[in-house]
Amino acid sequence: MKEHIKILDFLRGFAALAVVLFHFGDAALPTLKQNYLSNIVVYGKYGVQIFFVISGFVIPYSMMKSKYMISDYFNNLLRRFVRINPPSYVAILLSFILYYSSIIIINRPISGMDWPGVNLTAILANLSYSVPIFDTTWYNPVFWTLSIEFQFYIIIGLLLPLIKTKNNTLTSLSLIGILSLGFLDLEWFFDYGSFFVLGILLFLKREQLIHKNLIILLFFITITFCYFQNGLVELIFGLLAFLAISSKFNLNYKVTNLLGKISYSLYITHWAVGSISEIVLKRITNLHEYPFGKIIMILIYTSIAICFAYLFYKYIEQPFIQYSKAIKSNKK
Repeated sequence: MKEHIKILDFLRGFAALAVVLFHFGDAALPTLKQNYLSNIVVYGKYGVQIFFVISGFVIPYSMMKSKYMISDYFNNLLRRFVRINPPSYVAILLSFILYYSSIIIINRPISGMDWPGVNLTAILANLSYSVPIFDTTWYNPVFWTLSIEFQFYIIIGLLLPLIKTKNNTLTSLSLIGILSLGFLDLEWFFDYGSFFVLGILLFLKREQLIHKNLIILLFFITITFCYFQNGLVELIFGLLAFLAISSKFNLNYKVTNLLGKISYSLYITHWAVGSISEIVLKRITNLHEYPFGKIIMILIYTSIAICFAYLFYKYIEQPFIQYSKAIKSNKK
């Protein structure tokens, strides 16, 4: 059984909350834009880079502890599909509720909502996280990161058997290959590959699968690639996640544990929940018309989103976590 690493709960919760505050305080809710927190919460969008580093560490670490073999490849993908996809499909339903509720309540879609319509292309592209391939858009704009994550699941299932051979040359070439493809502008996973590689390096170090001096060399190669491919600010947030995971801190608080537990539910539902809340509450109160009132409304919307995410986790996400665990590997 794999060890539970408490710092990951804190990081997941922090990253999810940062993205929520970015959307509520700067990007998604029209009446709350241009508030006193805008210049701070705008950095919340980089919570995504933190998630990518976490996945780069956690996914191969979990696979290694479950004694993953290439024969488990499709069962492993199925487990990830059952764990991730069904809750996201329920979250897509929230987007439909948001769109049609806004038409009923305010006689138009909410400002800035790029609705792809109800057609076979849009539905299949959203359900398969392949929107960039088709001429359509996301029902839920935060789902672009889910497509990146699932592409990583596909790649790491093929890469892990090469890594765990303890062949330093093979491991190095594999990781540098991922980093190099980021320069080809292939979009999708490879544009963010350096963040996942930072997480993989943490996994390699923890499991002692590669010489420590080579780890240091690959680390500096990775951050160099990350700087030129993604920029300084993104690199800083990736490094913060890297340093936090590599630290010995064992943050074990009820609040951070809870936020970490519901982080996926919070991430995939907050945009629709916050938007629906704004449509309703701004017709009840005019707090959003005042500078400090906007701050209060951001806190109210965030509280509603967290409460909803807890219920979503308990009744939607958690059952599918159990279903995914019931899928067995091909090992005898």
